[in-house]
Amino acid sequence: MKTFLRIIFLLLFTNTAFSQVRFHPDKSMMTLAGTSSLHDWESTVLMDQMKVELHVEETDPLLLGHLRLDIPVKSIKSGKSIMDNKTYSALKSDDFPAIKYEVEVFDYNNGEIIASDGKLKVAGEERKVPVTAVYHKKNNNQIMTFQGSVSFNMTDFNVEPPTAMLGTIKTGDEITITYKITVEINL
Repeated sequence: MKTFLRIIFLLLFTNTAFSQVRFHPDKSMMTLAGTSSLHDWESTVLMDQMKVELHVEETDPLLLGHLRLDIPVKSIKSGKSIMDNKTYSALKSDDFPAIKYEVEVFDYNNGEIIASDGKLKVAGEERKVPVTAVYHKKNNNQIMTFQGSVSFNMTDFNVEPPTAMLGTIKTGDEITITYKITVEINL
């Protein structure tokens, strides 16, 4: 009970104002891209199924806190059901239905935020994946967009790159995620 009262006291009497952040899936996008022995491929994430949690203390100068992204594996779509099913199987979607990214601390440098200690969890395996994003502020700093890309190998997460046609078509190991995340901030 004492711990609960301390938390309430801190929330009521600290000068730091945390914002309410609303994710805008209609103004956001995320793609996964890679290669195969046949052709390059790309899948998109259905953004309305993604969850974004972000804590913002101030927008000028930008002070971000905890970020968490939850991407349902089955929200990844290529437009080809066979490829989608191979993706879900490779990512072990029945056991691990979401890809998760989480970071506590951000660094800032010339209009970029750097999440050097970000943790990406794919198919039950978690690894540090540093991410750098360019950010833009609009409407008196209420609308913020974070854009960038990050590449890594599937095998870093013990994900076997999918194959097709009895192994004659092989997917390359490297994957690139390109993203634009738009949020509205109300301090």
